[in-house]
Amino acid sequence: MTSSVTTDFREEYEAERGRLLRRRFLWYAGVVIGLSVSLLIVQIGVFAFVPAVREYSRQFWLQFVFAALSTAVYVTAFFWVRRHTLDRGQTLGLVTRLIVISGALSIIATPAIFEMSRDEVRRQLESDRARNREETRVGRGATIVIENAPAPADPSGAPEPVTEVDVNKRIARQVVLGNALGSIFFTHFFACLFLPWTARESFKPILPLLVLNGLVTLFYIRLVPIGGTISIVLSPLVALPGMAICWWRHSRFRDQFHFQMLKGRYGEMKQDLGFARQIHESMFPQPLRDGPVRFEFRYEPMRQIGGDYLFARRIPQPEGRLPILNLAIVDVTGHGIGAALTVNRLHGEIERRFGADQDSTPSSLLTGLNDYLHHSLATHSVYATALFVRIDPNDHTLRWASAGHPPAFVRTLDGRVDRLDSTTLVLGACKGDDFDPCEQQTRFMPGDVLIAYTDGATEARNQQGRMLGVDGLLRIVASARPDEDGGWASSVLRAVDAHRFGPLQDDTLLVEVYRPVTI
Repeated sequence: MTSSVTTDFREEYEAERGRLLRRRFLWYAGVVIGLSVSLLIVQIGVFAFVPAVREYSRQFWLQFVFAALSTAVYVTAFFWVRRHTLDRGQTLGLVTRLIVISGALSIIATPAIFEMSRDEVRRQLESDRARNREETRVGRGATIVIENAPAPADPSGAPEPVTEVDVNKRIARQVVLGNALGSIFFTHFFACLFLPWTARESFKPILPLLVLNGLVTLFYIRLVPIGGTISIVLSPLVALPGMAICWWRHSRFRDQFHFQMLKGRYGEMKQDLGFARQIHESMFPQPLRDGPVRFEFRYEPMRQIGGDYLFARRIPQPEGRLPILNLAIVDVTGHGIGAALTVNRLHGEIERRFGADQDSTPSSLLTGLNDYLHHSLATHSVYATALFVRIDPNDHTLRWASAGHPPAFVRTLDGRVDRLDSTTLVLGACKGDDFDPCEQQTRFMPGDVLIAYTDGATEARNQQGRMLGVDGLLRIVASARPDEDGGWASSVLRAVDAHRFGPLQDDTLLVEVYRPVTI
């Protein structure tokens, strides 16, 4: 593909990614806001109707405040994206900041809540120890009943007192063991379920969260050294599930987008080529089926448009004389669009020369076209073969000049076949006096037919890979009979197609010029 096509493709790809990211982000933020608001309502309900929760009101309200702050951040981001037009980079930056802020609030919330409610943590420890002591006592009592033995005396008579060290260890365990593997994982994984970003992009917001979590863990690691070390070492692994989802979804999106783009561009190109073919074939003349010299042709481009071209112009003569037919067949090197564009330029040059001098001879036309091609297109390694023919029914002559073109055939009324070989080099190969058209002349009587073609006919290969060649085409011309509808051009092309195995390998043009026995 050209650089312009590649650029358009990349720009459309990035635009589609931007639209998809914005759409998915609004869904993601909306779902998070909905869940967060629901949880806040549930929290208020639990606090209102569950008396036991009120014993730890400070922890409750601190959790509520941090959750409300996180929700407010999502609400702000949601409405900002909804009301503003952002490109993908801006949206991605906002998403990254949003996840970092909400994740940081979650990481900081746990130590902040417990540190600011140490008395409640102490009461929780005392309650847990009292409950454990009661369970132990009941268990011992049941054992005594079964064994019918007296209960041993309780040496202390009260639960072991809770120290500051115990409170610190409880807080450390809550912070270290519940932070990285819980809060960070959920924040990142839930975002990756919605957002269409790459694995690399998804890791950007989690990196500062891992650093922050590591700093918080280091603060408490002296109290839980084993758990803290494991938490720091394994914390990066929490990003892997989300990154795996992002990698899979992004690969799938890229493949689907490429397929849809190629499908769409192929449809557009096919439509454009259809229009181009109409324009290209409009340069071809209409078959001439009346008068003293007539012609038919059949054209099969290798692709929708090709590099073969036919020009025909009937030149009226003074009263009492029959019109003269000028005809040109051009075959440009290459196939497809490039060859068709070259044909379009050559068509204009031929039209210009005939417009300037209708009595131009094949040699003068071939010389002029060679100069034009040499100076304008040969620098791009574009060349062409051409056959120019001028048929004058008044003196029964056929004059021709051929620049590297495959030999045409003249089949006379009695069945003899003569070759019209090339008379000079291909167009564009040389210039000035080095190019000699060497125009020649032969008889062309009523009942005679000229069959000319491009090399797509002689290069047709059979199943064994053998080309038809000039001799093979000569045998077809010598033995074939014209079709009732289409004449020699249709008959010869059908024989070429019968020899060919597989699709066309080159553009094929077959032209029949004939003189009826009677007018």
